[in-house]
Amino acid sequence: MDPTKFIEGIDRQLARRKVELSNLSLMVSEQNPDPHRLSCIARSAVVLAYAHWEGFVKRGSSSYVDFVNSAQVRVVDLKFPFQAAHVLSAFKRASGTVKTRYLGELLREIDARRTEIFSVSPDKCINTESNLSSGVFKEIVQGVGLEVLPIYETRSVFIDQRIVLARNQVAHGELVSFDGQDVKDRIDGVRLLIDTYASQLKDAAVAGEYMNS
Repeated sequence: MDPTKFIEGIDRQLARRKVELSNLSLMVSEQNPDPHRLSCIARSAVVLAYAHWEGFVKRGSSSYVDFVNSAQVRVVDLKFPFQAAHVLSAFKRASGTVKTRYLGELLREIDARRTEIFSVSPDKCINTESNLSSGVFKEIVQGVGLEVLPIYETRSVFIDQRIVLARNQVAHGELVSFDGQDVKDRIDGVRLLIDTYASQLKDAAVAGEYMNS
């Protein structure tokens, strides 16, 4: 896959999500809204903001792994997280043993598989678990061989408290309420995060950051 096509795909994913987030932001910014209607919209917007956060991180990361698959490079030439994903099945078969014979076979198999052309299912690198918390997000970023940017660190509390926790409260039936400005701030925060991650993925594809330097 050409990097340009990858970038176009990421931009299409991002654009659809940002349009809906912008519409939600407008809806909670109405002047003199009916309080009951605003409460319903605000609670719905909190859940959708989380959905776009998890959805873009999962889909964008998966697209990046597919892009690396399409590069048709040897496993040994890739960053170690990709190498580990490619030989993961060998590790699983050897787990729990300390017998040198089995470990020796494992090492021999890993050496052989590292000369293969890289190809893995994205779910070997990406797991959003039950919630895309800041910790899970950082694991995904590192799992596709990228750097945890400072903004991801500084926005950890925002991710955990204002995106994930709030979504769980609404989704699990708690009668929490949010005002329009509060929801707008959450939506703006999600847009900033997915914009940043999209840029990081695109830059990595262009610069070949998946390669083992």
